[in-house]
Amino acid sequence: MEGTVFTPCLEGMKNVKSEEGQMLTKPFLDTCKLILPVIEKFGAAMTLVKSDIGGNISVRSFL
Repeated sequence: MEGTVFTPCLEGMKNVKSEEGQMLTKPFLDTCKLILPVIEKFGAAMTLVKSDIGGNISVRSFL
C-alpha cells in the first residue's frame, strides 16, 4: 500500500527539526509545499486558498 495523500507531508515532518529541537526553515517550507496537491484535490473552490498558501510559502523562502 502506498499510503494516503497525506503520507508525503507526514514523512516530511520528520525532517523539520534539528537534533537540538529547533525548527529548520527550509525543510519546514518544503514540507508545507507538499500539502498543496492535497488542497488541489478539493477542487476549484479551493484554488484561491491553494494560491494564497503557495504564495506565502514562496515569500518566506526568500526571507
